[in-house]
Amino acid sequence: MLRLLTSLCAVTLALAQSSDLETIAAKRRSDLAEFPTPAQIASIPLWLSTQRADGTWPDVNYLSGCDAQRANWPIQQHWVRLITFAAAWTGSNADIPSNWTSDAGLFQAASKGLDWWFQNDYTNDDCIGQGGLKNASCPCGTPGLWNQNWFGQVILIPQLCSTTCLLLSEGELSASQREGCARIPTRAYSRRDQFINGLGYLTGANTINVMQNSVSLALYTNNETILEDALSRAMAVVTLSNKPKEDGIHPDGSFLQHNGILYNGNYGKDLLNAFIQLEGEAIGTRFAANDTTKEAFAIDVRGGEWMIYVDEETKQEHWDFNVIGRFVAFPTVDLQASADINFNVTNLAAATADFQGPDDLSDTVRRLQSNGTEKLLGNKGFWASDYMVHRRDHFILTNKMISNRSVNTETTNGANKYGYHMGQGTLYSYVTGTEYRDIMGAWDWNLVPGTTVLLNHPKLNASLVGVTGKTDFVGVVSDGWVGTAVEDYVEPNDASIRYRKAWFFLDHSVVVVTTDLSVNSSVPGIEGVPVITVLDNRAARPGGVLVDGANIDASGGVSANGSTLFYGGNGYISYDEGFQLTLFEGNRTGNWSDISTSTVGETTAEIFSAYTSLSGSSNAYSFWPAVDVGKLAYEAEHPSHVPLYGDGISGVAGSERLSVVFWPGGSDSIKVDLATVGWASEGSVTVSSSQPGVYLFATRSEGDGKRHLAITLADPTQRLSEASFSVTFTGLNARCKKVDWDDGCKVDQGAVTFRVDLPSGGYAGSSVFREVTLA
Repeated sequence: MLRLLTSLCAVTLALAQSSDLETIAAKRRSDLAEFPTPAQIASIPLWLSTQRADGTWPDVNYLSGCDAQRANWPIQQHWVRLITFAAAWTGSNADIPSNWTSDAGLFQAASKGLDWWFQNDYTNDDCIGQGGLKNASCPCGTPGLWNQNWFGQVILIPQLCSTTCLLLSEGELSASQREGCARIPTRAYSRRDQFINGLGYLTGANTINVMQNSVSLALYTNNETILEDALSRAMAVVTLSNKPKEDGIHPDGSFLQHNGILYNGNYGKDLLNAFIQLEGEAIGTRFAANDTTKEAFAIDVRGGEWMIYVDEETKQEHWDFNVIGRFVAFPTVDLQASADINFNVTNLAAATADFQGPDDLSDTVRRLQSNGTEKLLGNKGFWASDYMVHRRDHFILTNKMISNRSVNTETTNGANKYGYHMGQGTLYSYVTGTEYRDIMGAWDWNLVPGTTVLLNHPKLNASLVGVTGKTDFVGVVSDGWVGTAVEDYVEPNDASIRYRKAWFFLDHSVVVVTTDLSVNSSVPGIEGVPVITVLDNRAARPGGVLVDGANIDASGGVSANGSTLFYGGNGYISYDEGFQLTLFEGNRTGNWSDISTSTVGETTAEIFSAYTSLSGSSNAYSFWPAVDVGKLAYEAEHPSHVPLYGDGISGVAGSERLSVVFWPGGSDSIKVDLATVGWASEGSVTVSSSQPGVYLFATRSEGDGKRHLAITLADPTQRLSEASFSVTFTGLNARCKKVDWDDGCKVDQGAVTFRVDLPSGGYAGSSVFREVTLA
C-alpha cells in the first residue's frame, strides 16, 4: 500500500510538473506571437514576394564581422521578418489576418530564412566576445555571422532565434533546423557563469535577458532542467542591490547598470519587460516569483513611475532623459529608450495581479494607464543614484548629480560622445513634455540644463564621457512633498572649477543656491573663461522672450541683464545682483548620425537656450515652471522664499518651511527669524548640527489640535551611523513629542536636541523623520 501511495505521489508530481511546463509554453507562444508591429504585419506580402531563393532579402543589410554596425545591428531585420512569418503562421495573434494561419508558403519562407542563417552561422567560439581582436582566433575576415559587439552573440540573435524557433516548433522543421534552433541560444546559456570578453560576467539586466532567451530554449527542447535553472536565475536578479554602484534594483527604486549609471529607462526597462514576460507566464505555477522577488520588483516599478513624463501633444509616455544614459543621442523615430517607455502596462498588470499588501501595484498601474490624466504628485529622493524628482499638477522637475558613488553617463558604440556634462547637476523641466523632444541632435552639448560650468570647457570628446564624482557630500533629503538635493562639486576632468550647490524643491518652484564657487586658474586654457549656469536649453516655443517684462529679440543670440526671465510659460528670478544673460532662439543644425548609430542624419531644430554668467562666489535664483507673467512679477517683488547664506551653510526660508544644508567644514549653527520662515511674527529659531547634513523643517497641525514641527534629515555622505542636532526657539516653546519609542529626543537648557541613528547598507543616505511639539 505504501509503495502504491508513493507511486501515486510521484505520478501526481510528474503530472503537475508537466502541466506547469505546458502552461508556460502555451503562454510564451502566445506572448511571442504579439512581437510583430502593424507595419510588419502589413509587410508580409511584400516580404514574401521579395525573398530570394536562398532565404535572404535584397533590402536587408547583411554586413557582419568587422564590417558590421556595432550597435543596433541591421542584420536583425532578417530575423524580424522570420518572426513575423512565424507569428502569422501560428494564428495566435488576433491582429494578423487569419488567412495566414498554417499557410504553407509562410512556413516555407521562414524555413528558408532559418536555413540560410544556420548555414552561415559562425563556428569559432572566440567570435562570441573576441571578434575582430588580433590576439584571438576570430580576427576580421573570419567567416560567419557575428558582430564585434558581444551583445549580438549573447543576447540579440539568441533572442530572435529562440523566438522564431519556438513559434515554429509545432511545424515540421528539419533536423538541421532543430539543431540550429538549439545551438544559438545554448551558446549564450552555457556561458551563464563564464567571463565574456567585452562584458565580464553576466549581471543585472544582461542576466535576465539571457535567461529569458534560455526559457524559450528550454521550452523548445522540452528541457525542464534548463527551464528551472533559467527561471531561478532570472528571478534571483530581481532582488535588491545594496552596494554603491552595484548593478540592479536599489531600495530607493533606482536601477543601476554599467557600474553606477542610472538606467531605469533602458536596462531597467529591459529587466522590467523580461520579468513581465516571465512572471506573466509563470504566475500560478511553481516557478512564480517568491515574496522577496515581488518586493524588489514592486520597488523597481514604483521608482520608475516617478521617472516617467507624458508628451501632452502625442499623449505618449517617456522616460526622463536623466535615466536613459547614452540613448539621449537617438531621435524618437529610432525607437530607442528616448521614444517610449517601451513596456506594456496591461501586461504589467497581469504579471503582478497577485501582488498584495505593500507590493500591490494597482495604483501605479492605474496612473500609468491614464497617460498622465491621473497624476503622481510629491517629491522623491533617490539616494542610490544622486537623483531627485519633483512632481506637481502642471510640471515635473528632475535633478541628477554625481558623487564618488555614481557615474554620470557613458558613451558606447559611438553613442553620446558629447555627453560629458550630462548628469552633473542637470535640471530638466517637463510642462508640456515636448521640451527636449528630438533636439539633442542639434543642441549645444556645452549647455546642459541646470549645470554650472566653465563655458565650453572642457572641449567635448568621447574620451571624457563617463565620469565618477570626486566628493561624497552629494545626496538628497525628502519628506515626500518637498525636498533638497545637494552637490559638493569638483570638476571631474581637471578640477578647474568647484562649488557647493543646493536645489531646494518647494511647493511650486525650486530655489537654486550656489556657494563657495572658485576657479582653479592654474588649469591651462581657462583664463578669462566665464562661469555660467545653464537655465535651460530646450525646444523653442511661441510667445517671445521677456527680461524684466520687456520683449527681447533673441534670434541669432543676444546678451541682456535683468532680475527676471520668462520664456515658454517658465520663469526665473535672480535673488542677487541680477542675471547676466546670454539668450538664443532660432534654428540649430546637427547630425544624429554623428552622435550615435542612428541613420537619420542631418537634423534642424528650433531651440531656445539661456545661461547666466556668474561673477561672485555665491548666487541664488528660483525657477518657476508653468507660471504666468503676472505671478512671476509678483514673486519677484514679494518672494515666497528667501535664500539663506552662512559660513558653510546654505538654505531657504519661507511659506512656513525652512531647509538648511550644513556643508563639510562649515559652521555648525544658523539663526533665522521666525517671521522669515512664516512661523510667527517675532522670535527666532537656531538650528545646530554636530555634523554635516541636510535638514527640512515644516510645521503642521494634527488631530490633537497641537502644532508640530516635522523634521526630515539625511546624511549625503552615507558614511555616518548617527547624527546629533538641536533646535532652539525664542518666541515659541518647543518640547519633545510623546511617542512610544526612543526617538532620541531630550530638552537641554531650552534646546530640543536629538541623537538619531542613521540608516545603513542599501538605505544609507535615505531620509529620517522626527517631530517636535510647539506651543
